[in-house]
Amino acid sequence: MRLGQNFRHGVLCTDFVYISVNFNTKTMNKKTTLFKSLALALLTGVFTAGPLSAQVVGSYAPLSTGATSNSGVAAPSGYTWSEVQNDTGNTTESNTSGGFSGHYNTAGTISFAVGDDFTVPEGLTWGITGFEFFGYQTGYTGTTIPIDALRIAVYNVDPATPGATPILGNLTANVLNGAQSGDAQMYRIFNSAVPTPSAPGTTRKIWRFVGNLSGSLTAGTYWVVAQVHALNDSSIFFPGATIPGVRLVPGANGKQNIIATTDATATLGWTNLIDGGNPAAAPDVAVAVPFNVRGTVLANQDQEVVSLSLFPNPVSSSLNINSSVPVTGIELFDLTGRKVKSIKGDDIRTVVLSELPSGTYMVNLKTVSGRLVKKIVKQ
Repeated sequence: MRLGQNFRHGVLCTDFVYISVNFNTKTMNKKTTLFKSLALALLTGVFTAGPLSAQVVGSYAPLSTGATSNSGVAAPSGYTWSEVQNDTGNTTESNTSGGFSGHYNTAGTISFAVGDDFTVPEGLTWGITGFEFFGYQTGYTGTTIPIDALRIAVYNVDPATPGATPILGNLTANVLNGAQSGDAQMYRIFNSAVPTPSAPGTTRKIWRFVGNLSGSLTAGTYWVVAQVHALNDSSIFFPGATIPGVRLVPGANGKQNIIATTDATATLGWTNLIDGGNPAAAPDVAVAVPFNVRGTVLANQDQEVVSLSLFPNPVSSSLNINSSVPVTGIELFDLTGRKVKSIKGDDIRTVVLSELPSGTYMVNLKTVSGRLVKKIVKQ
């Protein structure tokens, strides 16, 4: 994908895609290959059988990067930073996008939506009650959420597929649950240390937007799409997922749909979300849209509660797996998204990593009850 060099009013115009994005101003012209392999199944490491009370059943929202910025500045009391990242050890390149437009205006002349996929694990059914998304409005100083409407649609295919229609929700009904929405207690900041030091600020407070949506989803892969309306009829940005020390979040394949725009140079339709990197010579990386799935978890009554841990971490030679059910597959990815190791078996309990160079890796583990993604450090 070749990115052009036209940036104005917070909109990045490209030769083949048009992405409305809030980011540090810089010129870009490079190519990228999107990495689409791991699902962001960060489900706290536990799958539970039987019905539970309404809760977050799927969390696809790594956003907080801690209470101290890369430059050593503490976040305001009670808050953490959500800092645009650089790869650990790389002091010359970082991500540059603060967030991506996912709003519409009252006149209907501006309409953006963002989406990403999620997986209901094998053997489970999710009774959906709603979704949580995260967004900010630059410079907003209010004490309540900056939006008055949230639209959500769920698809059982990639929404960019011609003829795709939602199986739950739509992009016309307002499903905002204002009472449960609120301050996410994070501030979105650009990288404060790489490649050029900059002072972190508090002009981009992140808010949690909760929407009510009911339905039942069996095991499989789905896409959720959302858009919001700002109180002041202006822009709202959805920050990309952030994991400390990682530019490319494994499995990142977020999308943006340009439904309507006043920019005559823009191309309507779906495009992949990309962070162009800072400086311009940095590689492009795909972006994931953070969200949580609310609902209840249903399963066969004979399905076990599954817990899984990896140790030691950091690891120098052999990685041990402690799991209450058999682990039947393991894939390791480095921070560029390259698969470096793959193992299959009836019940894998140890993985030898001595041949791998030192660094951070994402481990995709397949069990008889679903998949988990965990982060490890190889010494």
